[in-house]
Amino acid sequence: MNNALLPERIDYVGKLIEIIRNRWKAKSNKSSFADVLDSILLDRREKDLIAEQILSILFSAKFVSLLTEAEIGSNKGFFSDASAKLSFKFLPPVNEPSELRTKFDDIFSDNLDYQWVKAIPDENWIRFLDGIFPEVDPTVDEYIKKEILNSILILAQRAATLGIEPEVVSKIPRVDDLDSPFLGLNREVIFYVEKTLNSSGYTSVSENDYRHILVMISQCNSQISYIYKHKDVFGISLQLTSLVRQLEQYLKRLSQLLELLETNDRDKKWLIITQLLKEFVYAENTKYSLRKHFSTNLQLLTFKVIENTSKTGEHYIASDKSAYWNLFAKAMGGGVIVAFLCGNKTRLYFQHLPIFWEAFFYSLNYSIGFIIILLLGFTLATKQPAMTASTIAANLSNNGENPNWLNTTTQLLIRLIRSQFISLVGNALVAFPVAYGLDLLYFYAFGFHIADPAKAFRLISELNAWESLALPHAALAGVYLMVSGLISGYYENKWIYNKYSLRIVSHPKLIRFFGPVKLARIAGYFERNFGGLAGNFFLGVFLGSTSAIGFTFGLPLDIRHITFASGNFGIAVSSLENHVSTELWINTIIGITCIGIMNVLVSFGLSIAFALKSRNAKFSEVKSLIGNLSWQFFHHGLAFFFPVKTKENSDDITHEAIINRQA
Repeated sequence: MNNALLPERIDYVGKLIEIIRNRWKAKSNKSSFADVLDSILLDRREKDLIAEQILSILFSAKFVSLLTEAEIGSNKGFFSDASAKLSFKFLPPVNEPSELRTKFDDIFSDNLDYQWVKAIPDENWIRFLDGIFPEVDPTVDEYIKKEILNSILILAQRAATLGIEPEVVSKIPRVDDLDSPFLGLNREVIFYVEKTLNSSGYTSVSENDYRHILVMISQCNSQISYIYKHKDVFGISLQLTSLVRQLEQYLKRLSQLLELLETNDRDKKWLIITQLLKEFVYAENTKYSLRKHFSTNLQLLTFKVIENTSKTGEHYIASDKSAYWNLFAKAMGGGVIVAFLCGNKTRLYFQHLPIFWEAFFYSLNYSIGFIIILLLGFTLATKQPAMTASTIAANLSNNGENPNWLNTTTQLLIRLIRSQFISLVGNALVAFPVAYGLDLLYFYAFGFHIADPAKAFRLISELNAWESLALPHAALAGVYLMVSGLISGYYENKWIYNKYSLRIVSHPKLIRFFGPVKLARIAGYFERNFGGLAGNFFLGVFLGSTSAIGFTFGLPLDIRHITFASGNFGIAVSSLENHVSTELWINTIIGITCIGIMNVLVSFGLSIAFALKSRNAKFSEVKSLIGNLSWQFFHHGLAFFFPVKTKENSDDITHEAIINRQA
């Protein structure tokens, strides 16, 4: 092999890649740029030159880095890896010139090359590769096989190392003993590689060895599946998520390389090479992508967090009239608590505290109030979308098990909408009169109203949808409502993952103080409610501190929530002793309604986007659902606000049955 001609040949390959790349950027049809590969096969000189240069590149490079690291990730940890990727964006690392990975990056240098490489059909790639490599020089062939064997050995060893990590061992029974499939896989691969290296031409000497390795890989995948299936039992973490993903990638790459060496079917070989080519180009083009890093690593964790809110969200969807009116009663209870929170916050305003302490006590006011609502079993209406969006997404992701998924999901969403409607009505209707009456009692007790006229007019003006920032502030509140739902799921998962219930009931001092029976009840209560308590606490902090943060940075930040808007309006009207014009009444009612709609749209929209992302729901499913929902609204609009029986839902299964099927 004449390596002196290598620079010229790399330039030639670069020109070929550039032709295809330019056709792709010009939005040519697939056949146009895919046919470039086929046209090369018509020119024998061109074909031989490309084949020789590719083999020259392969023969002069080390494969291990590309085969064992591309699209697999590192053991740095989630945040360390993200930090490294960010720094490499500004100051890329120095690549070893002898590595195939470096030469691969030089050839596919455009960050969008993976798009056209993936777009060219596999059959075109197979025909091209088979055409330019009718045969390979035995020396080059042996070198390539040796590099692949080295990579196989390293992949098996890395998989074994990760497979016995304490984080993984704690979730899989008996995985750290000598019968561990990860350790067994490593032993079998070492034996296989040694026998192959000692054979003539590095050819496999026994098919049984290969088959045995496949069995071990299957057992390793079963252990990984165990983690997925039992994540509701022991929770999930960023570290475990990263380890599991790496293990999956190691086992997948190991299977691909083993099959590449063992198969005698040329088309199958080229198909595997094509798949690896597409993976490598994508991996190298996106290796510093933070978006890809967060999306890939957070998906499993997000799934677990969303799943926890789904379990809580089941209680926010009424499936019959009894549950419907029960939600209304709970919402009325929530409205009563919020009315007191409105009065307390207004009095805190008149203390004229420093900005930090004002934010602190506002946050404390909200957080305590929300926790009381939770403890008493009441509801805050606009928290529902964040808790129920994942229930819809769960139904979409399991539609393969339910041929009638479109109708059942539509009916489930209709129940959610009317449940949200009656909860909003219950919150808003009660908050106003209770706040109004609270101000009257305050006046009789102290001789002055909760708010002075200036504050009362300000409270009303802040609810005007046309002349204030009420709607953007309502949207911001919707974001907080969504985030609080995620926080609830996160802390519920954290409680399970860290085995807090078991640690509490096993604590000697707590056992002596409370007794085992009472302590078990306490642990059970917190296991069921810890996520909700944390979510409500943080929601209070978000709502109470936003205005202070906006003031600090000179930004017009604040929040508007429909229930608090109704309560503030009640306090304002009473403080003004009913001297409110009809126009002001109408504008304020419209403003409160718009605030509620914005709260729900933002909270539900963001929550369901996260839920759908975590469950990989298809866009076509969402599109079909929206279409069917629109049809139902125009034909059975009343069902969106009141539980009436229609032909579509009379024979439908109940919401509880849907949830049971998902479980």
